[in-house]
Amino acid sequence: MAADGNTLRWKLGWSPWLVIGSIVIVSTIVGVALEATGWFFILGLAAGFGTWYWGVVEINNSYQPYIESFLSRSEQNAKRGINVEDGELYNLTYTSGQSPLLVEPDDTYFNTTIVVTETSINLNKGATYNMKSRSGKGGGTNEEIYYDQVTGVQSHQGGNVTELEIQMSGGNSTKIRSNKTDTVDSVVSDVRQRVRKLKRPGAGRQRPDTTGSMAHAAGSEQQEPPRRSSANDSTDRSAPDDTGTESSSHDSSPHPVTAVADSVGRDANPRDPLAEELCRMLADPSANEAQLETTLETVVDRLERTKAVTDTVERIDDPTATTQVESAKRTLVEQDDTLSNTVERLLDRLLEGEEASTVTELEETLSEREAELERHKAVENRLRDAASSICRDASQRGVVSFQSEDVIDRLDRLAAALKREDIVLETPDSTGGFSSVVDDVERTARPQTAQSRQLLETIGNPEQTEAQRRSALQSAVETLDEFADLQAAVADIGERDVRRRLDSLDDELQSEDGAVYRHLADRVRELESMLNRGGVDDVQLYAIYQESTFYDRTFLPRLSRSQTESESVDTDQLRSTVDARIASIENEYVSVRADHNHTIPTHFLSLAEELSAEADSLERRHPQRAAGVLSATDDLLGHVEQLYERNEYSVMLRRLRG
Repeated sequence: MAADGNTLRWKLGWSPWLVIGSIVIVSTIVGVALEATGWFFILGLAAGFGTWYWGVVEINNSYQPYIESFLSRSEQNAKRGINVEDGELYNLTYTSGQSPLLVEPDDTYFNTTIVVTETSINLNKGATYNMKSRSGKGGGTNEEIYYDQVTGVQSHQGGNVTELEIQMSGGNSTKIRSNKTDTVDSVVSDVRQRVRKLKRPGAGRQRPDTTGSMAHAAGSEQQEPPRRSSANDSTDRSAPDDTGTESSSHDSSPHPVTAVADSVGRDANPRDPLAEELCRMLADPSANEAQLETTLETVVDRLERTKAVTDTVERIDDPTATTQVESAKRTLVEQDDTLSNTVERLLDRLLEGEEASTVTELEETLSEREAELERHKAVENRLRDAASSICRDASQRGVVSFQSEDVIDRLDRLAAALKREDIVLETPDSTGGFSSVVDDVERTARPQTAQSRQLLETIGNPEQTEAQRRSALQSAVETLDEFADLQAAVADIGERDVRRRLDSLDDELQSEDGAVYRHLADRVRELESMLNRGGVDDVQLYAIYQESTFYDRTFLPRLSRSQTESESVDTDQLRSTVDARIASIENEYVSVRADHNHTIPTHFLSLAEELSAEADSLERRHPQRAAGVLSATDDLLGHVEQLYERNEYSVMLRRLRG
């Protein structure tokens, strides 16, 4: 065990609330005595944090040797009594509990040391270490699992913890958790390769003499230590191949494995779930590597077992020859799977020599099994063809090189390259869909405004930044909102309403006499002509309605009242007022407000000048009418000023929106 270091600082770092609270309380008591409570409280708080952080620095600088010593003791317990000359050693470590803020090590560490040898898996569980108290135990008793007891090895990912599950023939399973996914994957890969190697036809199944091995381990203290892969080791245990011929360059285009697997899956249309799963996962650029490795290993194991059963059955030349059947049965006993067990039962029934009816039934069953074997052979051929095509294309592309012609060896090498990320399956560029949609919209809609063209260009260009896309979309949304407000304002005004108002105004003007009435009648006919030509949008329709409403409800009544007034009026004063207001509007709005639309206001200013001239001609003969015309003109100028004020409010809103 490493040196204990500074025990006081270690305890301070693990007790933040106790340290800070104690110092603050003592400092506050002193501050009360000295009548400076606030200053001493702040001083105590700062001193408490400083003292606690002083302990945190000690913990973070010295906790690593404790972990290494803990793992070393666990490894020593795991290697006791085991011949590990050709074994691989793994530490599966996970943590629990919450450490104080800024403290790097976790509260409690649990470790299981696994030694994988040629014939068995040796587990040493129960190693725990409490980092706060710097105490623990190095592990419990060793458990040895022989490979002929193992039916499967899997890993399960759950959050930050990966669980290793070793399934055994008796239906039991052993589960071990670790925070290091890479180490668990290395154990799974190592155990699967050793189990597959041991269960291949012709491989030996003899267990070693554990007594002799233990004696040999006790007497051989100079033996070579096993290689170790720890959950705290940041480097990868696997080394690159000596040939160095595999390409590590990552092609930006979709990998040929994806295209070939997708083509084979569509053309062959495999009915076997395993074959379908293999084609699907190889065709999926985002497939999980662990699941892909599991599927490939399952396919290889299925091919090996099917080939072994097929070879065994084909060696039976005469089904009535007991010697051949018994030899085939002994061979099938070594294959622990559904197909070999089924064929083994058929051979048992064949050896029992049942009656003719039973023999007929066996023949039918055997015929079905032969058909099943043919289907498996067909699946095997399709899988081999697909795998051969994938590997051949990968070799031609130069992304991986193969030293063997065997399909299974090539698949193993390809899976290893995928695991090491020498080969990367990439998803095609996802911007192509937007580009095609933008092209279709530009062809069909043909945008006219600069804003709409900018929006389509920003969305369809993959080189645009997120900020540029956000700005274009925000501008489009604001424009749509303004358009919705405008539609709400003009929605209640229809062409029928405007025509009705113009007809009423025209009837009223026809019954009056005077230049002003003639000019208004001309303006009404001009507005009617605009409606008859068509092409008037909602905004123009709204403007025509407002203009005719002003004439009907404001201008004509006031003009009529001014003509009927009998009292004397001061036309000179009215004329000077009107002229001054016209000059004021032209100087304060028309000449200096370049951001306004002056079309409608200048029209009314021209009308006001004409009315002022009409009043001059009426002044000698009809002074009251001249005064009425000037009064109506003054009211008209007031409405023009109000129009500019409302327009100024709209311009200010647009400026605020950017």
